[in-house]
Amino acid sequence: MSDLTQKSLDYEAAAKRVQELHHDIELHNYRYHVLDDPLVSDAEYDALFRELRALEAQYLELVTTDSPTQRVGASTAQTDFAKVRHPVPMLSLSNVLSMEELVSWHTRARKFMSSKVDFEYVVEPKIDGLAIALTYENGVLVRGATRGDGEIGEDITANIKTIKSVPWKLRAVEGKPIPVRIEVRGEVYIGLKAFEQLNRELGDKGEKLFANPRNGAAGSLRQKDPNITASRPLNIFLYNLGYIDNGPAIASQTETLEYFKALGFRVAPNIKLAYNLEEAEEAVKSWLTNRDSLDFEIDGAVIKINDFKIQELLGYVGRDPRWATAYKFPAREGTTVLKDVIITVRRTGSINPKALLEPVQIGGITVQNASLFNEDEIRRLGLKIGDTVVVKRAGDVIPNIVKVIEDSRTGQERDIELPKICPSCGFPTRRDPEFAVLYCTNNMFDCPDRIRDWINHYAQTLGMEGLGEKITNRFYNEGFIHDFGDLYSLKKEQLLSLERFGEKLADKLLAQIEASKDRPLSQLLAALGIEGIGWKAAEMLARHFKSLDKLRAADIETIAEIKGMGKIAALSIVEFFADARNEALVQKLIDAGVRTEDAAEEADNSRKPLSGLTFVITGTLQNYTRQSAEELLKRRGATVGSSISKNTSYLIAGEVAGSKLTKAQTLGIKILDEVGFTALLSD
Repeated sequence: MSDLTQKSLDYEAAAKRVQELHHDIELHNYRYHVLDDPLVSDAEYDALFRELRALEAQYLELVTTDSPTQRVGASTAQTDFAKVRHPVPMLSLSNVLSMEELVSWHTRARKFMSSKVDFEYVVEPKIDGLAIALTYENGVLVRGATRGDGEIGEDITANIKTIKSVPWKLRAVEGKPIPVRIEVRGEVYIGLKAFEQLNRELGDKGEKLFANPRNGAAGSLRQKDPNITASRPLNIFLYNLGYIDNGPAIASQTETLEYFKALGFRVAPNIKLAYNLEEAEEAVKSWLTNRDSLDFEIDGAVIKINDFKIQELLGYVGRDPRWATAYKFPAREGTTVLKDVIITVRRTGSINPKALLEPVQIGGITVQNASLFNEDEIRRLGLKIGDTVVVKRAGDVIPNIVKVIEDSRTGQERDIELPKICPSCGFPTRRDPEFAVLYCTNNMFDCPDRIRDWINHYAQTLGMEGLGEKITNRFYNEGFIHDFGDLYSLKKEQLLSLERFGEKLADKLLAQIEASKDRPLSQLLAALGIEGIGWKAAEMLARHFKSLDKLRAADIETIAEIKGMGKIAALSIVEFFADARNEALVQKLIDAGVRTEDAAEEADNSRKPLSGLTFVITGTLQNYTRQSAEELLKRRGATVGSSISKNTSYLIAGEVAGSKLTKAQTLGIKILDEVGFTALLSD
């Protein structure tokens, strides 16, 4: 036999073996990642994978795009994600927050039906992950896309293909043809144990940790390099049929889920078919009760009417289906220990107690601090340092102590004593009897904590985004500034003398300080920090007086006559400008060239690039106060709302963003992190 004949036979045998390995490895992937019922050990699986890699290395022409080896390492980095229009929109769900609201939703659906048919419900867990759509043609995965705004998402096919529980080829279903085209929808997530391991590995490498599993899943799916996505423990549950062409007739949600499983997809465990509303309520309660025993995060339960014909008759209200709703679970609670109470002093003089806690995970967020509000709240709780306490993330954002577990006391606990003197300046404190708040009695200029907070308030309100609290405090502590008027006297040489301050940062900060001179009068008035004068009052004053000089010259009666002001606010303004040190500070601003009046043409504010858009802000922004962020948006014509609705254009999500972020994701609202927000302002 010639060498050529022998080589040909070797190639044919290799090709046959490669096909066998494709089949076996995909079978084992399905058994392990979908059914959680492996047929072989990890070592045996690894041996099959190594054999396939070796054969493909020897015969490069046997490497195909659908080879199991191509899930990892074969894709090249992407420069951007292409936009994808969903043939059928990925719509949002309405929310209910109580059983009473669930009954109301059910009643509305029944009233919409002409005949009083009985509803069957499917109750599924609401996975806290990232919604995606998978498209298959003739049984082969051709595209994976994010939900985006519901109409247009991003093509993340290369990254989706790295998820081992996503089949590249659909399994044949006996007696049913493979659809010519099918789109299925689901949620990509990271399990809790896998998330903890991922964060440990990132920490060992010195890389930034993910705040919670959902952020981990979203960040991993949007990596430009699929190899990074492949290294992350992503998983998926399928829950919805987008559309199907030339496939079997499917009449209900339960049939859909069974069909998904037959095709090789994962669906969530313990999905309940309820034959009436009472059974649906019990299923929701079961998910809530068992929430903490799951290895994946859920933030509620989804209730769907099972019958597709009834779904079609009920239709939609706006972007929400009448035939489905999401029961949102209450804020998460955790138990931990109160280590200490930290006192902060704000520019207003208020003495603010804050709880320092043993770190505890609540709803995927590490909580180390909680608000204590005031002395009355501490006494109401009967709180002592060293107590075991129940902490609740109110609205899934601000942690509060809600209960003391007195049975856990050891006798070593200590009473909490709020300070009789200001911890910053040593002046006596006094309690405001109306608000149960302690105040520093010193002048703002003479209390270091108050003046530092005042400087930071001024900088953030006037849009000096780079001058966060740490930087302004550093300038004060170094003696570069004594009040916010001194910001305009800063020299580049001073900034360069500080550690970690290079020319680029120094130039950036000085440019922001210079730009702050040309803000609208209302913004300047809000930045001055006059007691009782917030954004709305500042806008009213600016519209009425149009210049700082006219306001400074006004008496109490003139100011109080402005609709919405009143005598208390008027007195506060007059007293502010009557104080010699405040007057000297304002004169510093004038001498520095800060604009103190509005130009006549500014009344129409013709340049409004964000007109018609509504923004909501949630969480904590590092370089903006909430007020400064809102003002920056308003100056560009935007409307700033307080709650998420289908009319919200963007959600700006800072750190520890909670229920508003979840609702925005559910509604498909565009979400900006702080980097994206800054980029939007720059544009």
